Amino acid sequence: MASPSLGAEQIAAKLAQAVALHQRGELSQAAVLYMEIVRADAAHFDALHLLGVYALQVGDLPSAHNFVTRALEIDPHHVQAHVHLSAILQERGQIKEALAAVERALELDPDSVQALSNCAGLLSARLKRSAQALPLLERALLLDPGHAEAWNNMGYALIDLRRYDEALPCLARALQLKPVHALALYNQGNALQLLNRTDEAMRSYDAALALTPQMVDAQFGQAACRLLAGDLQRGFAQYEWRWRKPGYQGVQEALAQPLWLGETPLRGKTLLVHREQGLGDTLHMCRYARLLAAQGARVILRVQAPLKALLSGVAGVHRVIDDTEALPAFDLHIPLLSLPLALGTRLDTIPAEVPYLAADPARCAAWRERLGPGSRPRVGLAWAGNPKHENDAARSIPLTRFQRLLTPEFEFIALQRDLGAVDGLLLQQLPALRGFAGQQTDFAETAALVAQLDLVICVDTAIAHLAGAMGKPVWLLLPFAPDWRWMLERDDSPWYPSMRLFRQRREGDWDEVLERVAAALPDFTGV
Repeated sequence: MASPSLGAEQIAAKLAQAVALHQRGELSQAAVLYMEIVRADAAHFDALHLLGVYALQVGDLPSAHNFVTRALEIDPHHVQAHVHLSAILQERGQIKEALAAVERALELDPDSVQALSNCAGLLSARLKRSAQALPLLERALLLDPGHAEAWNNMGYALIDLRRYDEALPCLARALQLKPVHALALYNQGNALQLLNRTDEAMRSYDAALALTPQMVDAQFGQAACRLLAGDLQRGFAQYEWRWRKPGYQGVQEALAQPLWLGETPLRGKTLLVHREQGLGDTLHMCRYARLLAAQGARVILRVQAPLKALLSGVAGVHRVIDDTEALPAFDLHIPLLSLPLALGTRLDTIPAEVPYLAADPARCAAWRERLGPGSRPRVGLAWAGNPKHENDAARSIPLTRFQRLLTPEFEFIALQRDLGAVDGLLLQQLPALRGFAGQQTDFAETAALVAQLDLVICVDTAIAHLAGAMGKPVWLLLPFAPDWRWMLERDDSPWYPSMRLFRQRREGDWDEVLERVAAALPDFTGV
């Protein structure tokens, strides 16, 4: 009930005024009027609902949740309130509950374009169920072809499904309808980058950042473009934006000692160099230890446990510890992938002297005995990376395809340490490919096995870095849109002199890559 001090007509007028202010972007003034209405009528649905929308817009998620849930207690059948509740829950990281809320909105109104679009966006962006999102977006756009957000969500879903050429016209339509759509510009940049059109991608990211300068993902996307183009100095500087991405915050060290990025002299200092990403990244960047030691640093290297034994012999490292060990005293620290920035690495100054990793002689002797005498060149194969890697579907190759390389002129050794059930079964049926997964207990053992090989052929995984760091000939098989460190349009790597790159020429086409590898093998062996 309205209080005597504010009648129904006054409330209606105040609400209309507040909505007009809200639509003009004068959020705080609108919120003041909404609050006045709620004080006069605690059960006023529109004021509570719109206060929740206001709180969501300014980032006050607890208040947003409180106001919208109070509104829904008054009218549990209000579609838009359920849509907004879903958005609030999504921002709070309650993805299951957010999906339930937007699905409830669709139960109430299956033709709600906003609910269709939001549900699809949630399925794609948060749950990686983009194939399920597409029919929802098709329906939304059939109902409202001018819905910019649905076009943007369609573009995102198609990118997630690696249908980049189809994504671009959807994002162009979103931007035609809403030219100041920063997220659509960012998504357009991603699609272009994944098509290796990095100059165009940079322009899209620039436009997104002009609208939202602190858009972390656009900054990170530009870093990848610069690194792919070989602009290492600017690329690694912008790569520091990774620490603002949620996926990186979980691995960031919370250390009291200062971060070192090259500005402080190292002589007489103990520097903790710590891992941050995958095993391959650690193997890739541990090369910098000797440069740090040359500046007078006492280097403590903190790595993943499977790498500790192998990396204990890295030049320039005083001590290697793993994640399970207590930290010793140190003065400064730096994450491994910040080392190229701190040391001013350019394309022509990459420390590419190999080998910088070596296998233990006793382990090598054990592997020579285990393998026995060989009369044919030995080739190691690694066809799959970590299945938890976000891009693993693009970089790994099924063993059923890889097995076409198994010809009798060579002795093939599987370098996979962790075998899936299917690969384990298939490997038992391939006598031409010898497997030793159980004996590769850590990377020191794998290094000793690699030391017995003449050639390593692998996808983009830690094995590539291990073999490259050991100076072994490596043939690296890359997806069409490669990781930044492999750059574009070259068949060699400035990081590893003994590496040869075999790139996909078409998205997803591994058969053509494997045909080229098979054709090149006789030249390697002379048969």
